[in-house]
Amino acid sequence: MRSHAATVTGAGTAIVDLLVRVDDDFLARELPGGRGNTTWVEASRLDELVRHLLERGFQPEKAPGGSTGNLLCGLSELGFGTRFLGWLGLDDDGIYYRDTFAESGGGIHSFKYHPSKHTGRCLSLISPDADRSMVTDLGASAEMRADGILPSDLDGANLLHTEGYLCGLKDRTFLPRLLEQAKNAGIPVSFDLASYGIVREYRDVLRDYLGNYVDVVFANELEAAEFAGTNDPEAMLGALARLCPVAAVKLGALGSVVRMDGRTVRIAPENAVPVDATGAGDLWQAGFLFGWLNHAPPEICGRIGSILGAAAVSHYGARLPETAWRELRPRVRAML
Repeated sequence: MRSHAATVTGAGTAIVDLLVRVDDDFLARELPGGRGNTTWVEASRLDELVRHLLERGFQPEKAPGGSTGNLLCGLSELGFGTRFLGWLGLDDDGIYYRDTFAESGGGIHSFKYHPSKHTGRCLSLISPDADRSMVTDLGASAEMRADGILPSDLDGANLLHTEGYLCGLKDRTFLPRLLEQAKNAGIPVSFDLASYGIVREYRDVLRDYLGNYVDVVFANELEAAEFAGTNDPEAMLGALARLCPVAAVKLGALGSVVRMDGRTVRIAPENAVPVDATGAGDLWQAGFLFGWLNHAPPEICGRIGSILGAAAVSHYGARLPETAWRELRPRVRAML
C-alpha cells in the first residue's frame, strides 16, 4: 500500500529503452569513442543500428526507461506520489510508456503528447562487463516547450527533480522557466548532471543552474570529473558542493561521496553481482532522495542509495520486478 508521503514532480526525457547485450567487437565497430556515454542520433541512425544488431543475431528487448522516469518509478515503489512532466508521441510506444509508468504508481496527468513526433527511444548496448552505452533518439522529448508547463504540473510538489539532458532541447527556455517556477513556489530542486557529454557541452549553463536553483545535485564520477576538471573525488565533490547545499558523486564499485549538512561522508558500496548497469545511477538517486525527503542524515541517504543501486545492477533493465521490491521496501523503511 503506497502512503504518498510526498509528491515529486520529475521533468525529463520520456524514453523507451531497447536493451541488448553485445560483444566488445560490436561496440568498437559501431561506437568508436562513444562507449560508456550517451550518443545523440536521428531516428534513421538508431534504426540502422537496430538493423545491424538483428543481422548479427542480437535481439533488443523493450523496456520503459529515461533517467527521470526510472527515478520516479523507484520513488513510487517506495511509497511517494510522483508525476512525470514529459512529452510522448501518439504511438504505441507512448501508450506503452504511459501505462507502465501508471502501473508503478506514477501520476500520468502531466504527460504531454506531440501530434506528429514518435516517442523517444534509447538503444542501451550492454557490454560483457555490464557497462552500458546509450544511443538515443529523443523523438517527442526534443519538442518539450516552456509554454507547455502548467501550474498543475508543480501543484502540491515537495520536490522537483530534473536532468541535464534538458539543456539540449530545441526550446532552450524550457529548463530555466521550470527552475524559476519551482524557485518562486518554494519547491526544492534535485538535479542529475546526466552524462559527461552534456557537462562538456553545457558546463557554463549548468554552473548557473546549480548555483541559482538546485538544492541537491547528483553526478557520476565521469560527469563530476568533467565538471570539476579533476579526477580526485574530494575535489570533484567540492566543486559541486560550492554551488549546491547537497552534492553526491557516485563512484561505481568504490561507493560514493556526499556533502550534506556541512559534512563530507563516504558511503561504502553494496555488494552485487553485476548483470546490467542500466538505471543503477537513477535508482541510487531515488534511494538517496527517499532518505533526504524523510529528513535522514547523509549516511542513511547514501546507504539507501547504495542498496537500490546494487539491486538495479543485479537485474536486467532499469525497472526492478515486484519480487525485488518486496524485499527492498521493509529493509529501506527500517533504516529511517
